[in-house]
Amino acid sequence: MSAMIRTSAVLALLLGGAAHAVEPMVPYDNFNPSESNPPRATKVRGIDPARWVDVQTGSRQQAVRELAFTRLRLASRANTGTGRYGLRFIQPSAVTAIEAKVRVNNARSTGCELSQGGISQGAAELSGHFFNAATPSRASAKDDVTASIRVVSRSTDPLGSQDLRVEAHVEQCQDASCTARGSLFTADLGQVHQGEQTRLRVQWDAANDRFVFQRDSQPEVFGAYTVTDTQAPGIASKELVVSHSVPTCARGSPSPLAYVNAYFHDVGVNQSAAPAP
Repeated sequence: MSAMIRTSAVLALLLGGAAHAVEPMVPYDNFNPSESNPPRATKVRGIDPARWVDVQTGSRQQAVRELAFTRLRLASRANTGTGRYGLRFIQPSAVTAIEAKVRVNNARSTGCELSQGGISQGAAELSGHFFNAATPSRASAKDDVTASIRVVSRSTDPLGSQDLRVEAHVEQCQDASCTARGSLFTADLGQVHQGEQTRLRVQWDAANDRFVFQRDSQPEVFGAYTVTDTQAPGIASKELVVSHSVPTCARGSPSPLAYVNAYFHDVGVNQSAAPAP
């Protein structure tokens, strides 16, 4: 863990001493049509359109979005640009917390040659636009504040390593598409092996000007911010996605790649965002 990230996490834990007024978590979707939790009035086969909307930005060579037994499978292989692929909550403005079990079965990232310095990244994440720190514009993410907890693969990982990183991020969008972002908080929550399941949670604690992050039963980590949080985001979005960020390499360099194959299940949300039966 770098000194900067370690310092951010320690400061956040120290600032997190006060009790936080956040809602309890409730089930949202376990992706099990036979034994739905929470229960549904009618059986739904496949991804429930009453709870989810497709998300797809950027371009990719391959993509998978499907139910696999009692899990949501998302996979993406990309060799250019940035993008996100997955599902968005149908009523994102009600969602202030997201929890899910996540297992990244396979991930691989290849960047540019070392002399060029371009780094590829692929991730499986729970994320959202929670508020705007300035004056929001409709359909523009500029100055939206996002929070995410993600399992990350980077091209700088040791060659042949099966280890991924679990990370927490609070960022402020710097343009309308939120391609450029400024970091407000970051924390390293440790390693997870490919094929290993981990339970992740991100929750907005607006009363205390911070986000709450948790991995499995580890202590909560608090990401405090100092920007204004009274405006709704320009882009209302809370998501389960696989994402990629791939550099442009010089001619002659090996082709960069970001590949993620991940499973999500037992999704939870804050109590007031519970879905209708």
